[in-house]
Amino acid sequence: MEILSNVVNFVLNLGGGIFLPFVITILGLFFKMNLFDSFKNGLKIGAGFTGINLVIGVLCDALAPAVAHYADLGAGFTVTDIGWEGIGAIAWSTPFAIAIVPLGMILNYVLIRLKFTKTMDVDVWNYWHFILGAAISYYVLMMIGLSPAVSAVIGILVGLLTFVVVLKLGDKIAPYWQEYYGLPGTTCCNSDAYYMWGIDWVVCKLIDLIPGLNKVNINGKWINDKLGSFGETSVLAFFAGVLISIITRLDLATAITMSVTIAACIILVPKMVGLLMEGLVPVSNAARKFFKSHLGDDYDIYIGMDEALYLGDETGIQCSVIMIPIALALAFLPGVTVFPIASIGSLCYTTCACSLFAKGDVFKTIVASAVCMAYCFLMYSFMAPLATKLALETGYITAAMGQVTGSGIEELQCVILGVIAKILGAW
Repeated sequence: MEILSNVVNFVLNLGGGIFLPFVITILGLFFKMNLFDSFKNGLKIGAGFTGINLVIGVLCDALAPAVAHYADLGAGFTVTDIGWEGIGAIAWSTPFAIAIVPLGMILNYVLIRLKFTKTMDVDVWNYWHFILGAAISYYVLMMIGLSPAVSAVIGILVGLLTFVVVLKLGDKIAPYWQEYYGLPGTTCCNSDAYYMWGIDWVVCKLIDLIPGLNKVNINGKWINDKLGSFGETSVLAFFAGVLISIITRLDLATAITMSVTIAACIILVPKMVGLLMEGLVPVSNAARKFFKSHLGDDYDIYIGMDEALYLGDETGIQCSVIMIPIALALAFLPGVTVFPIASIGSLCYTTCACSLFAKGDVFKTIVASAVCMAYCFLMYSFMAPLATKLALETGYITAAMGQVTGSGIEELQCVILGVIAKILGAW
Protein backbone atom coordinates (compact mmCIF):
# COMPACT_ATOMS: atom_id res chain seq x y z
CA MET A 1 0.00 0.00 0.00
CA GLU A 2 2.86 2.37 0.85
CA ILE A 3 4.53 1.70 -2.50
CA LEU A 4 1.25 2.41 -4.34
CA SER A 5 0.75 5.58 -2.33
CA ASN A 6 4.26 6.78 -3.15
CA VAL A 7 3.82 6.09 -6.86
CA VAL A 8 0.45 7.86 -7.06
CA ASN A 9 1.65 10.81 -4.98
CA PHE A 10 4.66 11.16 -7.27
CA VAL A 11 2.41 11.33 -10.32
CA LEU A 12 -0.05 13.73 -8.70
CA ASN A 13 2.75 16.00 -7.55
CA LEU A 14 3.71 16.49 -11.18
CA GLY A 15 0.61 18.67 -11.58
CA GLY A 16 -2.52 18.45 -13.70
CA GLY A 17 -0.81 19.55 -16.92
CA ILE A 18 1.65 16.64 -16.69
CA PHE A 19 -0.73 14.12 -15.16
CA LEU A 20 -3.68 14.59 -17.55
CA PRO A 21 -1.93 13.50 -20.79
CA PHE A 22 -1.37 10.04 -19.32
CA VAL A 23 -4.94 9.79 -18.01
CA ILE A 24 -6.35 10.84 -21.39
CA THR A 25 -4.04 8.41 -23.21
CA ILE A 26 -5.28 5.51 -21.07
CA LEU A 27 -8.90 6.59 -21.55
CA GLY A 28 -8.39 6.87 -25.29
CA LEU A 29 -7.06 3.32 -25.44
CA PHE A 30 -9.99 2.14 -23.30
CA PHE A 31 -12.38 3.78 -25.76
CA LYS A 32 -10.70 1.96 -28.70
CA MET A 33 -8.61 4.86 -30.01
CA ASN A 34 -5.11 4.06 -31.26
CA LEU A 35 -2.12 4.75 -29.06
CA PHE A 36 -0.63 7.71 -30.89
CA ASP A 37 -3.95 9.52 -31.41
CA SER A 38 -4.73 9.05 -27.72
CA PHE A 39 -1.32 10.36 -26.70
CA LYS A 40 -1.56 13.32 -29.10
CA ASN A 41 -4.92 14.32 -27.66
CA GLY A 42 -3.57 13.91 -24.14
CA LEU A 43 -0.64 16.19 -24.93
CA LYS A 44 -2.98 18.87 -26.31
CA ILE A 45 -5.11 18.74 -23.18
CA GLY A 46 -2.02 18.87 -20.99
CA ALA A 47 -0.70 21.81 -23.01
CA GLY A 48 -4.01 23.64 -22.63
CA PHE A 49 -4.08 23.19 -18.85
CA THR A 50 -0.40 24.08 -18.53
CA GLY A 51 -0.97 27.18 -20.64
CA ILE A 52 -3.97 28.27 -18.55
CA ASN A 53 -2.03 27.81 -15.30
CA LEU A 54 0.96 29.70 -16.69
CA VAL A 55 -1.23 32.59 -17.85
CA ILE A 56 -3.06 32.79 -14.51
CA GLY A 57 0.31 32.70 -12.74
CA VAL A 58 1.62 35.55 -14.88
CA LEU A 59 -1.58 37.51 -14.21
CA CYS A 60 -1.20 37.03 -10.45
CA ASP A 61 2.43 38.20 -10.64
CA ALA A 62 1.43 41.25 -12.68
CA LEU A 63 -1.26 42.22 -10.16
CA ALA A 64 1.04 41.68 -7.17
CA PRO A 65 2.07 45.36 -6.76
CA ALA A 66 -1.56 46.55 -6.71
CA VAL A 67 -2.64 43.72 -4.41
CA ALA A 68 0.23 44.49 -2.03
CA HIS A 69 -0.86 48.13 -1.89
CA TYR A 70 -4.36 47.13 -0.76
CA ALA A 71 -3.12 44.46 1.62
CA ASP A 72 -0.98 47.03 3.41
CA LEU A 73 -4.02 49.24 4.01
CA GLY A 74 -5.77 46.85 6.38
CA ALA A 75 -4.61 46.06 9.89
CA GLY A 76 -7.27 43.39 10.27
CA PHE A 77 -5.77 40.91 7.80
CA THR A 78 -4.51 38.32 10.25
CA VAL A 79 -4.93 35.18 8.11
CA THR A 80 -2.64 34.06 5.29
CA ASP A 81 -4.18 33.09 1.93
CA ILE A 82 -2.38 29.92 0.77
CA GLY A 83 -4.59 29.51 -2.31
CA TRP A 84 -6.13 26.36 -3.72
CA GLU A 85 -2.67 24.86 -4.08
CA GLY A 86 -2.16 24.94 -0.32
CA ILE A 87 -5.65 23.65 0.50
CA GLY A 88 -5.27 20.93 -2.13
CA ALA A 89 -1.94 19.87 -0.65
CA ILE A 90 -3.55 19.62 2.79
CA ALA A 91 -6.30 17.41 1.35
CA TRP A 92 -3.83 15.09 -0.39
CA SER A 93 -1.81 14.82 2.85
CA THR A 94 -4.70 13.08 4.63
CA PRO A 95 -3.67 9.46 5.44
CA PHE A 96 -6.45 7.79 3.42
CA ALA A 97 -6.57 10.33 0.57
CA ILE A 98 -5.09 7.95 -1.96
CA ALA A 99 -7.85 5.37 -1.34
CA ILE A 100 -10.56 7.75 -2.59
CA VAL A 101 -9.04 7.91 -6.08
CA PRO A 102 -9.47 4.23 -7.12
CA LEU A 103 -12.70 3.92 -5.11
CA GLY A 104 -14.12 6.97 -6.87
CA MET A 105 -13.11 5.72 -10.32
CA ILE A 106 -14.62 2.28 -9.71
CA LEU A 107 -17.79 3.80 -8.25
CA ASN A 108 -18.09 6.16 -11.22
CA TYR A 109 -17.83 3.29 -13.71
CA VAL A 110 -20.40 1.21 -11.81
CA LEU A 111 -22.84 4.12 -11.64
CA ILE A 112 -22.49 4.70 -15.38
CA ARG A 113 -23.14 1.02 -16.07
CA LEU A 114 -26.24 1.23 -13.85
CA LYS A 115 -27.30 4.39 -15.70
CA PHE A 116 -27.43 6.28 -12.41
CA THR A 117 -25.28 8.99 -14.01
CA LYS A 118 -24.09 9.97 -17.47
CA THR A 119 -21.01 11.78 -16.18
CA MET A 120 -17.57 10.19 -16.30
CA ASP A 121 -15.18 12.27 -14.20
CA VAL A 122 -11.77 11.96 -15.87
CA ASP A 123 -10.35 14.95 -13.99
CA VAL A 124 -8.64 12.78 -11.38
CA TRP A 125 -6.28 15.61 -10.46
CA ASN A 126 -9.23 17.53 -8.99
CA TYR A 127 -10.44 14.67 -6.81
CA TRP A 128 -8.86 16.73 -4.03
CA HIS A 129 -12.14 18.67 -3.82
CA PHE A 130 -13.89 15.49 -2.63
CA ILE A 131 -10.94 14.47 -0.49
CA LEU A 132 -11.04 17.84 1.29
CA GLY A 133 -14.51 17.16 2.70
CA ALA A 134 -13.34 13.69 3.69
CA ALA A 135 -10.31 15.20 5.43
CA ILE A 136 -12.45 17.68 7.37
CA SER A 137 -14.74 14.85 8.50
CA TYR A 138 -11.78 12.70 9.51
CA TYR A 139 -10.02 15.27 11.66
CA VAL A 140 -13.21 16.68 13.19
CA LEU A 141 -14.37 13.21 14.22
CA MET A 142 -11.03 12.53 15.87
CA MET A 143 -11.23 15.89 17.63
CA ILE A 144 -14.50 14.81 19.28
CA GLY A 145 -13.07 11.47 20.38
CA LEU A 146 -13.66 8.88 17.65
CA SER A 147 -10.90 6.43 16.77
CA PRO A 148 -8.72 7.06 13.67
CA ALA A 149 -10.07 3.90 11.99
CA VAL A 150 -13.75 4.85 12.42
CA SER A 151 -13.01 8.45 11.48
CA ALA A 152 -11.23 7.33 8.32
CA VAL A 153 -14.10 5.10 7.21
CA ILE A 154 -16.65 7.86 7.76
CA GLY A 155 -14.33 10.37 6.04
CA ILE A 156 -14.03 8.15 2.96
CA LEU A 157 -17.82 7.74 2.84
CA VAL A 158 -18.26 11.52 3.04
CA GLY A 159 -15.78 11.97 0.19
CA LEU A 160 -17.52 9.39 -2.00
CA LEU A 161 -20.95 10.83 -1.20
CA THR A 162 -19.73 14.25 -2.31
CA PHE A 163 -18.38 12.61 -5.45
CA VAL A 164 -21.76 11.04 -6.26
CA VAL A 165 -23.59 14.35 -5.67
CA VAL A 166 -21.22 16.13 -8.06
CA LEU A 167 -21.74 13.44 -10.71
CA LYS A 168 -25.50 14.02 -10.54
CA LEU A 169 -24.98 17.78 -10.63
CA GLY A 170 -22.79 17.20 -13.67
CA ASP A 171 -25.76 15.52 -15.36
CA LYS A 172 -28.03 18.46 -14.48
CA ILE A 173 -25.67 21.24 -15.58
CA ALA A 174 -24.53 19.52 -18.78
CA PRO A 175 -27.26 20.89 -21.12
CA TYR A 176 -26.69 24.48 -19.93
CA TRP A 177 -22.91 24.05 -19.90
CA GLN A 178 -22.78 22.57 -23.41
CA GLU A 179 -25.17 25.08 -24.97
CA TYR A 180 -23.85 28.29 -23.43
CA TYR A 181 -20.11 27.57 -23.36
CA GLY A 182 -20.14 25.57 -26.60
CA LEU A 183 -18.59 22.45 -25.07
CA PRO A 184 -20.36 19.46 -26.64
CA GLY A 185 -20.10 16.08 -24.95
CA THR A 186 -18.65 17.49 -21.73
CA THR A 187 -19.70 18.70 -18.30
CA CYS A 188 -18.01 20.06 -15.18
CA CYS A 189 -16.97 18.06 -12.11
CA ASN A 190 -15.43 20.81 -9.98
CA SER A 191 -17.52 21.13 -6.82
CA ASP A 192 -16.52 24.78 -6.35
CA ALA A 193 -18.23 25.68 -9.64
CA TYR A 194 -21.58 24.54 -8.31
CA TYR A 195 -21.86 26.98 -5.41
CA MET A 196 -20.94 29.77 -7.87
CA TRP A 197 -23.63 28.61 -10.28
CA GLY A 198 -26.07 28.41 -7.36
CA ILE A 199 -25.35 32.01 -6.38
CA ASP A 200 -25.49 33.05 -10.04
CA TRP A 201 -28.91 31.42 -10.52
CA VAL A 202 -30.38 33.06 -7.39
CA VAL A 203 -28.97 36.50 -8.21
CA CYS A 204 -30.24 36.38 -11.79
CA LYS A 205 -33.71 35.28 -10.65
CA LEU A 206 -33.84 38.13 -8.12
CA ILE A 207 -32.73 40.72 -10.68
CA ASP A 208 -35.46 39.48 -13.03
CA LEU A 209 -38.03 40.27 -10.30
CA ILE A 210 -36.88 43.86 -9.71
CA PRO A 211 -38.61 46.46 -11.94
CA GLY A 212 -36.11 48.55 -13.84
CA LEU A 213 -33.15 46.29 -13.20
CA ASN A 214 -34.83 43.49 -15.13
CA LYS A 215 -34.72 45.74 -18.20
CA VAL A 216 -30.95 46.15 -18.08
CA ASN A 217 -29.28 44.07 -20.77
CA ILE A 218 -25.62 44.71 -21.48
CA ASN A 219 -23.70 42.11 -23.44
CA GLY A 220 -20.32 42.01 -25.09
CA LYS A 221 -21.76 42.86 -28.51
CA TRP A 222 -23.48 45.95 -27.08
CA ILE A 223 -20.17 47.09 -25.57
CA ASN A 224 -18.34 46.59 -28.86
CA ASP A 225 -21.06 48.40 -30.82
CA LYS A 226 -21.04 51.37 -28.46
CA LEU A 227 -17.31 51.64 -27.86
CA GLY A 228 -15.87 50.23 -31.06
CA SER A 229 -12.28 49.02 -30.75
CA PHE A 230 -12.16 50.48 -27.24
CA GLY A 231 -14.74 47.90 -26.28
CA GLU A 232 -12.48 44.99 -27.22
CA THR A 233 -11.69 42.86 -24.18
CA SER A 234 -7.93 43.30 -24.52
CA VAL A 235 -8.21 47.09 -24.74
CA LEU A 236 -10.57 47.21 -21.77
CA ALA A 237 -8.12 45.03 -19.86
CA PHE A 238 -5.25 47.43 -20.60
CA PHE A 239 -7.17 50.48 -19.40
CA ALA A 240 -8.40 48.60 -16.34
CA GLY A 241 -4.73 48.03 -15.54
CA VAL A 242 -4.05 51.75 -16.02
CA LEU A 243 -6.94 52.64 -13.68
CA ILE A 244 -5.75 50.22 -10.99
CA SER A 245 -2.22 51.60 -11.34
CA ILE A 246 -3.44 55.14 -10.77
CA ILE A 247 -5.54 54.14 -7.76
CA THR A 248 -2.64 52.21 -6.19
CA ARG A 249 -0.07 54.92 -7.10
CA LEU A 250 2.29 52.65 -8.98
CA ASP A 251 5.29 54.07 -10.83
CA LEU A 252 5.07 54.44 -14.62
CA ALA A 253 7.17 51.39 -15.51
CA THR A 254 5.21 49.10 -13.18
CA ALA A 255 1.90 50.53 -14.40
CA ILE A 256 2.71 49.93 -18.07
CA THR A 257 4.03 46.45 -17.39
CA MET A 258 0.96 45.48 -15.39
CA SER A 259 -1.50 46.92 -17.91
CA VAL A 260 0.09 45.23 -20.94
CA THR A 261 0.43 41.93 -19.04
CA ILE A 262 -3.24 41.95 -18.00
CA ALA A 263 -4.27 42.55 -21.62
CA ALA A 264 -1.96 39.78 -22.85
CA CYS A 265 -3.34 37.29 -20.32
CA ILE A 266 -6.91 38.14 -21.26
CA ILE A 267 -6.07 37.39 -24.91
CA LEU A 268 -4.21 34.16 -24.17
CA VAL A 269 -6.67 32.38 -21.83
CA PRO A 270 -9.36 31.63 -24.47
CA LYS A 271 -6.68 30.43 -26.88
CA MET A 272 -5.42 27.95 -24.29
CA VAL A 273 -8.99 26.70 -23.84
CA GLY A 274 -9.24 26.23 -27.60
CA LEU A 275 -6.11 24.07 -27.55
CA LEU A 276 -7.51 22.04 -24.69
CA MET A 277 -10.74 21.43 -26.59
CA GLU A 278 -8.81 20.23 -29.65
CA GLY A 279 -7.59 17.32 -27.56
CA LEU A 280 -10.80 16.72 -25.64
CA VAL A 281 -13.39 16.56 -28.44
CA PRO A 282 -12.00 13.37 -30.09
CA VAL A 283 -11.85 11.60 -26.72
CA SER A 284 -15.38 12.73 -25.88
CA ASN A 285 -16.67 11.45 -29.23
CA ALA A 286 -14.89 8.12 -28.74
CA ALA A 287 -16.37 7.78 -25.23
CA ARG A 288 -19.92 8.36 -26.45
CA LYS A 289 -19.44 5.86 -29.27
CA PHE A 290 -17.99 3.27 -26.87
CA PHE A 291 -20.81 3.49 -24.34
CA LYS A 292 -23.54 3.57 -26.97
CA SER A 293 -22.13 0.38 -28.48
CA HIS A 294 -22.17 -1.30 -25.04
CA LEU A 295 -25.33 0.20 -23.53
CA GLY A 296 -27.49 1.09 -26.51
CA ASP A 297 -28.18 4.09 -28.73
CA ASP A 298 -30.40 5.72 -26.11
CA TYR A 299 -27.43 6.14 -23.78
CA ASP A 300 -25.15 9.16 -23.80
CA ILE A 301 -21.99 9.99 -21.85
CA TYR A 302 -20.60 13.30 -20.59
CA ILE A 303 -16.88 13.68 -20.04
CA GLY A 304 -16.51 15.46 -16.69
CA MET A 305 -13.69 17.98 -16.80
CA ASP A 306 -12.16 20.94 -14.99
CA GLU A 307 -14.03 24.24 -14.89
CA ALA A 308 -11.10 25.73 -16.82
CA LEU A 309 -12.96 24.70 -19.99
CA TYR A 310 -15.33 27.63 -19.60
CA LEU A 311 -12.54 30.22 -19.58
CA GLY A 312 -13.15 30.77 -23.28
CA ASP A 313 -16.36 32.66 -22.48
CA GLU A 314 -16.06 36.21 -23.82
CA THR A 315 -18.45 37.85 -21.34
CA GLY A 316 -16.75 36.17 -18.39
CA ILE A 317 -13.34 37.33 -19.55
CA GLN A 318 -14.59 40.89 -20.06
CA CYS A 319 -16.15 40.94 -16.61
CA SER A 320 -13.02 39.57 -14.94
CA VAL A 321 -11.29 42.84 -15.82
CA ILE A 322 -14.11 44.92 -14.33
CA MET A 323 -14.19 42.73 -11.22
CA ILE A 324 -10.56 43.30 -10.22
CA PRO A 325 -11.13 46.66 -8.42
CA ILE A 326 -14.50 45.46 -7.10
CA ALA A 327 -12.94 42.33 -5.58
CA LEU A 328 -10.15 44.39 -4.03
CA ALA A 329 -12.77 46.61 -2.38
CA LEU A 330 -14.79 43.59 -1.14
CA ALA A 331 -11.75 42.40 0.80
CA PHE A 332 -12.48 45.23 3.27
CA LEU A 333 -15.94 43.92 4.20
CA PRO A 334 -16.57 43.59 7.96
CA GLY A 335 -15.66 40.11 9.13
CA VAL A 336 -13.03 39.49 6.44
CA THR A 337 -9.70 38.68 8.12
CA VAL A 338 -7.75 37.53 5.06
CA PHE A 339 -6.56 39.53 2.08
CA PRO A 340 -7.28 37.12 -0.80
CA ILE A 341 -4.03 37.54 -2.67
CA ALA A 342 -4.30 34.17 -4.42
CA SER A 343 -7.92 34.76 -5.45
CA ILE A 344 -7.62 38.11 -7.22
CA GLY A 345 -5.67 36.75 -10.19
CA SER A 346 -8.13 33.91 -10.76
CA LEU A 347 -11.25 36.08 -10.94
CA CYS A 348 -11.91 34.84 -14.46
CA TYR A 349 -13.02 31.50 -12.98
CA THR A 350 -15.74 33.29 -10.99
CA THR A 351 -16.90 35.64 -13.74
CA CYS A 352 -17.01 32.90 -16.39
CA ALA A 353 -19.10 30.76 -14.02
CA CYS A 354 -21.48 33.62 -13.26
CA SER A 355 -21.96 34.34 -16.95
CA LEU A 356 -23.87 31.05 -17.38
CA PHE A 357 -27.29 31.87 -15.91
CA ALA A 358 -26.74 35.55 -16.69
CA LYS A 359 -26.75 34.34 -20.31
CA GLY A 360 -23.89 36.62 -21.20
CA ASP A 361 -25.38 39.74 -19.63
CA VAL A 362 -22.54 41.85 -18.23
CA PHE A 363 -24.62 43.53 -15.50
CA LYS A 364 -25.97 40.27 -14.08
CA THR A 365 -22.55 38.62 -14.36
CA ILE A 366 -20.88 41.43 -12.40
CA VAL A 367 -23.54 41.44 -9.65
CA ALA A 368 -23.43 37.65 -9.27
CA SER A 369 -19.62 37.66 -9.31
CA ALA A 370 -19.53 40.32 -6.59
CA VAL A 371 -21.87 38.25 -4.42
CA CYS A 372 -19.69 35.17 -5.03
CA MET A 373 -16.52 37.01 -4.06
CA ALA A 374 -18.12 38.44 -0.91
CA TYR A 375 -19.24 34.93 0.06
CA CYS A 376 -15.76 33.54 -0.64
CA PHE A 377 -13.92 36.13 1.41
CA LEU A 378 -16.28 35.76 4.37
CA MET A 379 -16.08 31.96 4.26
CA TYR A 380 -12.29 32.04 3.93
CA SER A 381 -12.27 34.00 7.17
CA PHE A 382 -14.93 31.91 8.95
CA MET A 383 -13.23 28.62 8.04
CA ALA A 384 -9.68 29.82 8.77
CA PRO A 385 -9.44 28.26 12.28
CA LEU A 386 -10.52 24.86 10.93
CA ALA A 387 -8.28 25.14 7.86
CA THR A 388 -5.39 25.94 10.19
CA LYS A 389 -6.12 22.88 12.34
CA LEU A 390 -6.08 20.69 9.22
CA ALA A 391 -2.83 22.26 8.05
CA LEU A 392 -1.20 21.65 11.44
CA GLU A 393 -2.46 18.06 11.63
CA THR A 394 -1.05 17.21 8.21
CA GLY A 395 2.22 18.99 8.89
CA TYR A 396 1.70 21.47 6.05
CA ILE A 397 2.46 24.40 8.38
CA THR A 398 3.92 24.99 11.82
CA ALA A 399 2.20 26.88 14.61
CA ALA A 400 4.55 29.81 14.03
CA MET A 401 2.89 30.54 10.68
CA GLY A 402 -0.38 31.57 12.32
CA GLN A 403 -3.77 31.04 10.70
CA VAL A 404 -4.18 30.04 7.05
CA THR A 405 -7.04 29.65 4.59
CA GLY A 406 -7.57 29.38 0.86
CA SER A 407 -9.75 28.54 -2.11
CA GLY A 408 -11.58 25.24 -1.70
CA ILE A 409 -12.32 25.63 1.99
CA GLU A 410 -15.37 27.77 1.08
CA GLU A 411 -17.06 25.00 -0.94
CA LEU A 412 -20.54 24.18 0.29
CA GLN A 413 -19.78 20.69 1.59
CA CYS A 414 -16.79 22.05 3.55
CA VAL A 415 -18.79 24.91 5.06
CA ILE A 416 -21.60 22.53 6.10
CA LEU A 417 -19.06 20.25 7.76
CA GLY A 418 -17.42 23.28 9.35
CA VAL A 419 -20.72 24.48 10.84
CA ILE A 420 -21.43 20.98 12.20
CA ALA A 421 -17.94 20.86 13.69
CA LYS A 422 -18.48 24.27 15.26
CA ILE A 423 -21.75 23.12 16.84
CA LEU A 424 -19.99 19.99 18.17
CA GLY A 425 -17.28 22.17 19.67
CA ALA A 426 -14.45 20.69 17.60
CA TRP A 427 -13.02 24.16 16.89
